[in-house]
Amino acid sequence: MFLGRAFQYPDAQVALHGAWTLKKLARDLGLDLPDVPEISLEELQTEYTRLFINSPEGAAAPPYASIYRHRAGFLYQEGHDEALSYYREMGFEPVEGPEPGDHIGFELAFVGLLLEEGRLDLLERFLGGHLLKWYPELAARLLAARPHPFYAALAQVTDACLNRLLEEVVHEEKRVP
Repeated sequence: MFLGRAFQYPDAQVALHGAWTLKKLARDLGLDLPDVPEISLEELQTEYTRLFINSPEGAAAPPYASIYRHRAGFLYQEGHDEALSYYREMGFEPVEGPEPGDHIGFELAFVGLLLEEGRLDLLERFLGGHLLKWYPELAARLLAARPHPFYAALAQVTDACLNRLLEEVVHEEKRVP
C-alpha cells in the first residue's frame, strides 16, 4: 500500500512517483488539496528526518502508536503491544528490526493486507480500536509542523482514506445480507 510506504524513510520510488500518486488519491477521495509539487529524494529525506526522526526541538510527529497511546509518550508501550496483538491475530510474528512494530508505515501496510485478505472483521477492530485512536494526533502534529506539501497531503489523504475505509468498506460489508 502506497501510504504505508510513503510514511517510511523515503526511497527513490516514493520520490519519483509520490507527488503524482498523492494527487491522484486526493482527487479520487474528493479532497481539495493544494498542489503537491515534485520533490527530490534528498529533499524528501531531509524533511522526513525533520518531521519524524529528529530536529532541534525533537521529532515534530513521531510515527509510533506508543507515543500517542501511552500517557508518558514512551516507545514500546501500550500502542506497540496493541499493534503486535493485531498482527499476531492475523498470524504474523513481527521480527525485530530498526523500527518498532507500531510505526505508522507498518500499520498502514497491515491495513492493506487486511483488505487484500478480506479480513474486514479484523480491519474494523484494528481501525476503530487502535489506528484511528492515535493517527489523528499524529496527523495534527505533522500538519502543525508546516511540512512540505508532500507530507501535508500524505497526512490528509491518509486520514481521509482510513475514515472512508471504516465508513464505507467495513460498515457496508455489515449491511450486505
